[in-house]
Amino acid sequence: MADLKSKITLKLLIDVRSHKVLFGEAGKDFVDFLFSLLTLPLGCVIKLVSPPTMIGSIGKLYQSVENLNEIYLVANRAKASLLQPEVPTSYVTNHLLLSGSASSFSSENAGEGVGGFVKGVVTYMITDDLEVTPMSAISSIALINRFIMKKDVQLEEKVVAVGMEEGLALLRASLDSPTALTDVFCSPKKKEKPPSSSIVDGDDD
Repeated sequence: MADLKSKITLKLLIDVRSHKVLFGEAGKDFVDFLFSLLTLPLGCVIKLVSPPTMIGSIGKLYQSVENLNEIYLVANRAKASLLQPEVPTSYVTNHLLLSGSASSFSSENAGEGVGGFVKGVVTYMITDDLEVTPMSAISSIALINRFIMKKDVQLEEKVVAVGMEEGLALLRASLDSPTALTDVFCSPKKKEKPPSSSIVDGDDD
């Protein structure tokens, strides 16, 4: 697992009463990581997630290739090409899940505006279902207002570190959940210590 220096920082706005993430605030490094998930070959994704835990039939398909005797494969078609498909070198060196390091998403790449997928001069908002948009005060306030009108809430900010373990959990959650950020960072087992600052404390009428 990556050490603290190689982890990506993500700021979350959560409702501590329902243990739900409203949205996250992040820079280029985290958004580049999320977008890079779309570049991974399916075989690579399945290997990372672990076939037995996958929902649907794709896990069984992967296992059938694993179990198939080599004599049934066309000449020069190795199992590895399906089970461990090649990833372009740039992705291997720049991908949190493949390298265990977030260094390529931060530091000089962001400053020079090269590498990755998005520009580093913008802060981005990431919703619980991983919709990514440029950060806007109007849109974030509107989202908060819609949330606090529905229920008794207590909104607080929480800063989390995203390393290889969290990145893998996000990949899993993105495949089968519309609340990926909540599942990874606000599940009961993630409750370690109170978030840093309270923003909104709503009471029932």
